[in-house]
Amino acid sequence: MNQKWTRAICTVLTSALVFTGPAVEGTTFSGYINSGLEKVYAKTQKQKDAEKKKSQAEQNLKDKKNEINGLKDQQQTTADDIKNKSAKLDEILAAQKKLQTDITNKQAEIEQNQKDLAAAQEKQQEQYDAMKKRIQFMYENSAEDNIWTAIIESNGITDMLNRIEYVSDVYDSDRALMDSYQAAVEQVKEIGTKLDNDMNELTAMQDDYEKQQADVEAAIVALENQKEQYASQIAQAQQQADNYQNIITAQGKIIQEQEAAAAAAAAARANTSSSSPIYDGGGAGKGGSIASDYAAGGGKNPGASTGVSGSSVVSYAMQFVGNPYVWAGNSLTNGVDCSGFVHEVYAHFGISTPRYSQAFKSVGQAVSFDNIQPGDVVVYPGHVAIYAGGGVIVEAQSTKAGITANRSVQCHTILAIRRLV
Repeated sequence: MNQKWTRAICTVLTSALVFTGPAVEGTTFSGYINSGLEKVYAKTQKQKDAEKKKSQAEQNLKDKKNEINGLKDQQQTTADDIKNKSAKLDEILAAQKKLQTDITNKQAEIEQNQKDLAAAQEKQQEQYDAMKKRIQFMYENSAEDNIWTAIIESNGITDMLNRIEYVSDVYDSDRALMDSYQAAVEQVKEIGTKLDNDMNELTAMQDDYEKQQADVEAAIVALENQKEQYASQIAQAQQQADNYQNIITAQGKIIQEQEAAAAAAAAARANTSSSSPIYDGGGAGKGGSIASDYAAGGGKNPGASTGVSGSSVVSYAMQFVGNPYVWAGNSLTNGVDCSGFVHEVYAHFGISTPRYSQAFKSVGQAVSFDNIQPGDVVVYPGHVAIYAGGGVIVEAQSTKAGITANRSVQCHTILAIRRLV
């Protein structure tokens, strides 16, 4: 009889705390346990410092990744410039090769022209020498008496005219031959002049190509050096990013340890009072029972399937402890039911889940009880919650209790344990 009265008194006192607790600033029903007013999950200074360091490291990591991406973009642009310059250099080298062939051919033409000029000049000289001899002979034998003798001795006027015409024809013929040879020499000289001009243009082009080649090669060397500098900067930035990631991991571990310690302490305090109303609420079935598929020793322990950590899920869920339970509600702040609570928490991380508690038995991957980790979803008859670590769950418990984080994970029969991250 005394035990019944004790239980009744505890129930009344607890109910009073439910209705009077919110009037005290910063307190909730889940913050009151046993006979004291100690807050559950009050953050330690160590956890606050770790969260601050982790947040700063995450921002630094984000900035550093942006810097790395920018450097990689610049490095790629430089690589593209090198590729374009190399293609330009190939064009110049190909043009130089063709130009060298043109120069060789032009040089052969010049040499042939020089031979042609020498031959023409030689022919001209030969004709000139022969003409001189003929002129000399004619003048040496053209004394006035001899001319008159030739006229007098001619057999008539026709013979006389023929003899005079012969002398004139010889002169005209020699003059014509000299003119033709002179013209041939001048033509060969003109060709030579043109060939020399062509060669000058080709050598000027060669000088220009050599300058272009030198400029492009110097540009490629500068770009290669720039590319190496980017590679060095990227390596340094990546090292800094790795350091930030190590800080995030280390501080996250500290936060997880602090949360686990707080959860364990809450579970220990909850277990000291079997009559405490914090075990009332969502779920059914005898505590301690576990479905055979999820019993300890089952060996189910899947690896991570997303980039989200279970501790991050728990940390986010803990922000709403003390907020009200509203059947079919969808607001983590103004009110939500058990499946809505799990659904909204995971939605924050971009993970889609059902809106009905028993549907959670088929999402994610199965986990054996001895491998349960913070962030895993625990399904009970008519209820669903998130394992917070330290043997307790965070849940939208009931209309009376609201969102809490103080019940044992084995408060009811466990139908399934599922890992979504």
